[in-house]
Formats: sequence, structure tokens, C-alpha cells
Amino acid sequence: MPRQIVLLTDFGHLDPYVGQMKGVLLSHAPEARIVDLCHQVKPFNILQAGFFLAASHAHFPEGTVFVAVVDPGVGGDRRIVLLEKHHQFFLAPDNGLLTFLLQRGGPFLFRDVTPPWRREASATFHGRDLFAPLAARLANDTPSWQLGEEGNPHSLIRLPGAEPSPTPEGLASTVLHVDRFGNCLLNLETEAWGTQVFKSKNLALMVPADLATRSLHPVFTYERLEPGHVGIIRGSQGFLELAMNQQSAATELDLSPGDAVSIRLDRR
Repeated sequence: MPRQIVLLTDFGHLDPYVGQMKGVLLSHAPEARIVDLCHQVKPFNILQAGFFLAASHAHFPEGTVFVAVVDPGVGGDRRIVLLEKHHQFFLAPDNGLLTFLLQRGGPFLFRDVTPPWRREASATFHGRDLFAPLAARLANDTPSWQLGEEGNPHSLIRLPGAEPSPTPEGLASTVLHVDRFGNCLLNLETEAWGTQVFKSKNLALMVPADLATRSLHPVFTYERLEPGHVGIIRGSQGFLELAMNQQSAATELDLSPGDAVSIRLDRR
């Protein structure tokens, strides 16, 4: 059965870059099924791309090859790495993009698969010239050990801001993504933080751009929020999100991916 190759990039759709990557993939692995996860990652936003990957991989079958190319260091000395986890393959630059996958539990293995001939490739388009051929080889059932040596997991780059940090009053969090509805998805995984947040009696939100402290309403559906109120909800992506009822929380709070917010918890 042909493998699926899933593409995640910040290339957008105005240029031929995504199409060229697919052309290389089809030239080397014509039976592979190519799926576009997203090509609208904010340019150079590694944190957002890592979130997309962590939130999405579970919806794909075992054996899927993910190619994640958000690569501000393209052409430099950063490695190309292959992570094997959840019976899936993740190709990415070693720039922290795999942080969310790494910080979750479960066994994994990683290899440095930087091709020795990378200097012969375009210094500005490793997605097409290096990542796509590697993905095609995996899709053609080339054993991963043939692509590179197993590495020390502690040597992998981890992103700052990927994990929330405790404060005297609660939690310091980061906006990972703002969706088209204006919901602000936070780096608070529901499984780890949902119970603690929803049990708090007097939640409050502090945003650097907003001098006032706002009440924060924990709700299970958007329609439970009264007009003009900001709530926190267990989103469909496995992370908590700031939301409003038929309004943009991002616009109301002046938030963008990468921005910091603080949540005050009542720990009594």
C-alpha cells in the first residue's frame, strides 16, 4: 500500500515552491499519496509549525511521512533530522520544530539524515532539493537506517516558549496560533492543563497589550459565552484556546502567534 506524504510549510500558494516539491516527490515516488496539511504557516514561525504538526499527526495512519519545512536557517549548518515516533516519520530541520512531539511521552528515535551532497543543492530551497528526495525514499520503503545514523536525543534543538511556565499567580502562556475565527490557541495542552484551569473559581487573563485584567470564563462551547466576554475552551486541537462568541478574541485582545499572556488561577 503506498505511503502518505504530508506537507507542512510556510511557502504559501503565490509561488511555485509547493508545486516543485510535489513534482520531485512524484518523480521519485509516483505511487505516493501527497496530502497538504498547511502551507500558510506564518513565515519563519517555527513555533506555529510545531503546533500544527503536534495537533495533526494523530489523524493520519501509521507509516505516514511528514515533511515539515519551516526553515529560516536554510543553507546553513543546521541538520536535517528524521524523528520516528507513533509509528510515523517526521522530517524537519533541527531548529525546534519537533519540540511539541518530543516533549510528549512515548518512545522515539531520531537520525541525522543531512545528505552529504547538500552543498550541491540550492542553498535557498532544501525543501525541494533535500527534503523531498528523502521523503520519497521513505515512501518507497527505504529503511530509515540507510538514511542516517541514530543520534543523541538530547542534542535536538528545543524551542523556548513551547511549554507554559508557572508564575506566583498562575501560568505564563504563549499564543501558538490564531485561527480564521480569531480563536487564540495557547501552549496549554488540554490533557495536562484542562482540569486545573477549569477547576479554578476566579480565572483572570492578563495581556501585555491590554492594561486591564479581564475575567476569563471557562466554557465548553462557544455559544455559552455572552457577547463581549472572553472565554477559555477545550479546543478541537487538543489545546486550550481563548475565544469569543462570534467575535475575534485575537482582535479584541490584540494578540498574534508568539505573544505572551498570563492566566491567574485561584488555587484555593
